[in-house]
Amino acid sequence: MTEDADNIKTMKLYTNVDRIKNELASRDMFKGEIAIDPIALSEIDSMHYLGNIAIEDAVVEMKLDSSSTVLDIGSGFGGPARVLSSLSKCTTTALELQTDIHQMAEYLTKRCNLENHLKHELGDILTFNLDELGGGLSSFDGIVSFLVFLHIPDKKSLLENCAKMLKSGGTIFFEDFYCRSQFSEAEVNSLAEDVYANDLPTREEYISHLETSGFHNIQVIDKSSEWTAYVSERLEKFTANRYKFEEVHGEPTYLSLLHFYNAIVKLFTGQSLGGVRVVAEKL
Repeated sequence: MTEDADNIKTMKLYTNVDRIKNELASRDMFKGEIAIDPIALSEIDSMHYLGNIAIEDAVVEMKLDSSSTVLDIGSGFGGPARVLSSLSKCTTTALELQTDIHQMAEYLTKRCNLENHLKHELGDILTFNLDELGGGLSSFDGIVSFLVFLHIPDKKSLLENCAKMLKSGGTIFFEDFYCRSQFSEAEVNSLAEDVYANDLPTREEYISHLETSGFHNIQVIDKSSEWTAYVSERLEKFTANRYKFEEVHGEPTYLSLLHFYNAIVKLFTGQSLGGVRVVAEKL
């Protein structure tokens, strides 16, 4: 595991990976050879906001079909990639930095019988040999990423590599955090320690990085209000469901996620942290 893959574990959403197995077992989905529905599984294995709405929007926005190739950067447990391929029949390459999460993602994809549509790769988009990713440089019709770019301070190199992987006219579709106004010292510390996010760009800085990297037709859609409501409701439901959650996962996992969910609510309600969806086309 790389230094970044170790350090990112300060974000408690990325620890206690066995909670996925525990949740599957509690629903009688862990053992056996019966295929798992990726849409049903997405209730467990997705870490972005508002369920599959963003995935469905990506399919429409990028006009994905069975001929399309897509790169998912920071694919996590593979939930969005599986839903993407399941809905559109596209071929997806899922790139994930963390070994334990990558291994769980491969297992889940096999259980969904989606190996023919989805290939998992372990690595970092900044250091991976891009010639060996999918079909190599300029081979993808689309790139997606959901709440991952916030972990990568070097947006210039990140977006340049994204552009390198896309065909001319290809589309990037991602959701991320951004800086709406200056963060307090406490917010800077919380972002660094609880979210593993440093140097979040402003809206204007994001647009500048995209243009410099060779993107145009840039759409920047603010999601701050929606996401503030979502994370607040998530926390309320989580605390109300404590007893049932601890029966399956235990108190340490509950307390770990509670810390993370509380930190996210505090950051969003402080109104300096914002959420954004970006759609752009490679020149």
